[in-house]
Amino acid sequence: MFDKNFTKWWLNRVVPFTDVPPEKLAAEREAVERQQQFNDNYHKFITASVLPQVDAIVKILATNNVVHRVTSWGNQLAIRIHLAWRWGELVIAQSHEDAVTFEHHIITEGEKRGDDSTEDHTHQYDLRDPLPGNIAEQELSFFMTRLAQDLYELDPGPEIPPGEKA
Repeated sequence: MFDKNFTKWWLNRVVPFTDVPPEKLAAEREAVERQQQFNDNYHKFITASVLPQVDAIVKILATNNVVHRVTSWGNQLAIRIHLAWRWGELVIAQSHEDAVTFEHHIITEGEKRGDDSTEDHTHQYDLRDPLPGNIAEQELSFFMTRLAQDLYELDPGPEIPPGEKA
């Protein structure tokens, strides 16, 4: 139960502001409707494009005995692939700042770069318009390619001044 003195103090402060102008409420309703459209675009993109692509990758990884994990939390989907001394993770989410962008992060880490270093590739797409389905395939392919490239990252060679030969 609230303290009576606190309740009286709070009501005295709030009651003068209870009359909201109708145009302000109309703007709020429009914003909610637009947000629902962004959410629908994201939902359609995830169910029609991303999930089938993730399912295909999971089948390939399972067939080849690659240790992996797919998790979801809220509006976020993550794929984490574990290799002998390196891991990579793809995180797909609707941005929390404005909820108007679909973004994904590709994070890779391993002993070659040091235990504490990571690399984060971020791509963002606008959800005001429906996203084409091939974006999911491109982005998942980019993730797998980036992870494979990191496995074969060569050490930088010695610096040779211009005009000289090794």
